[in-house]
Amino acid sequence: MHGSHPGCEIPADLPRARSAQWWGSNPAANLRNRRLVLFIVAMLVALMAATLLWLPFSTVDSNGNLGDAAILLPSVFLLALLEAIRWRLRKAPFRHREIWRDFARRIQVLVLALSSILFFSTWLLLFSYMATATAQPLMDMYLASADAALGFNWTAYVGWLDSHYLIASILSKAYFSLSFQLPLLPAMLALIARPDRVAEMIAQFELAGCLTCLIMLVVPAAGAFDFYHPSPDLLSSFGAGASTRHLDQLHALRTLKPFLIEHPEGLVTFPSFHAALAVIFAYSVRGIRFVALPVYLLNAMLILATPAEGSHYLVDVLAGVLVAAAAIQTVRWIGGTRAINR
Repeated sequence: MHGSHPGCEIPADLPRARSAQWWGSNPAANLRNRRLVLFIVAMLVALMAATLLWLPFSTVDSNGNLGDAAILLPSVFLLALLEAIRWRLRKAPFRHREIWRDFARRIQVLVLALSSILFFSTWLLLFSYMATATAQPLMDMYLASADAALGFNWTAYVGWLDSHYLIASILSKAYFSLSFQLPLLPAMLALIARPDRVAEMIAQFELAGCLTCLIMLVVPAAGAFDFYHPSPDLLSSFGAGASTRHLDQLHALRTLKPFLIEHPEGLVTFPSFHAALAVIFAYSVRGIRFVALPVYLLNAMLILATPAEGSHYLVDVLAGVLVAAAAIQTVRWIGGTRAINR
């Protein structure tokens, strides 16, 4: 009896119909995604050009790891293989071919997303090292004064967290979740057939990264721990290197002596790139059932951990949030004023 009534029949192209809103046959979605892809490529080319032009005049040695080009060939091969599979399946004589074609498309988006993030990140890291290698005076005094004007006491805040071991431990884990969220969130979005959100998130990530590095050129800083010189015991409940892991490399770079990148660290103080990414991560999963709330909570804790783990002033965090807001709004404008929401 199952399927005997016309109203009970399941169309063979149902997977295509479900995913068509996001790729393949929706002109509005396709136009928006193409604009964002062009923007992503333009940002990467601009970053690479700026880095390559500056590198010969910098004291920084990239250690031969320009852009981690080793990821490109495997990625291109995998993308070509998946496209060949989709082409072969196009007229394959079996019922579920569209399901497999759709799945291969999702994997293509996943590979593109992870490759783009990794490739861009390596260039952004190199640019941040060159931006740190400057004799320009540190601006920590002004950042600390801004915190004081807002009524924020970095030492008291970090000391309170440190006195509550469980809270400090949870926040520390949330802080380091960034390195997992950055690949996992776009992978999840690709697998649930949201290429629009994937392109949106990568564009926001790239723009926020570039804005952060440009601002740090104007506002170099070593961080709150280096400025206040508190007792090392202040961070005993946090992991090793909390607020200090970047300092040796930062001060070595500022001597303007030749510097070889061997153990990369985040060097940006103002604005906080962690805070910016936390906002972007939360925005990327808006409206997605069972995912949004946990991601919101995780990134709220990440932001709360940023002053202690990242040696950030409160104004660093607020500036990071503003950078994220600017990136989100700019990407919305580039993609079109009408956001495509599910």
